[in-house]
Amino acid sequence: MSRVQHIKSEEEWHKAMNECRSFGGKAMIVDFTAIWCGPCQRVAPVYDDLSSKFVNVAFLKVDVDELQEVAAECKVSAMPTFVGFFNGEEVEKIVGADIPKLTALLTTLNNKGGAGAGQKLGGASASAATDDSPEARRARMLAAVEARNAAAAPQ
Repeated sequence: MSRVQHIKSEEEWHKAMNECRSFGGKAMIVDFTAIWCGPCQRVAPVYDDLSSKFVNVAFLKVDVDELQEVAAECKVSAMPTFVGFFNGEEVEKIVGADIPKLTALLTTLNNKGGAGAGQKLGGASASAATDDSPEARRARMLAAVEARNAAAAPQ
């Protein structure tokens, strides 16, 4: 069963982003799509299917023709574009219907979203700091976002 929320207005977009920022450990993925985009239409059923597998991630869909301002705000220039967010901060942007990359990002977001406030993702070691793999970069970005949010939180 699909858990994808179709965003129909800027108001809905800002509400979703505020929710992502408001709750500790909130992960979200957004599919920027267009009706006329062939690759978008081919990846749509896969995205819907992934929404039922990654339960700690909120799945959103934005039609770039309906919400041009939102697409511009997220610097979307090609479709499909998938943007992963954690606590309202962009983690990674995937341009194109790259299912393996999308699945890897969703795995990271799902683990982070289910980890709870204050927990680290993956227990990174000192050697991981020099690892330049996509997974290690993603984990470092998420850790930086978490540290920024912790520093900004009222004491």
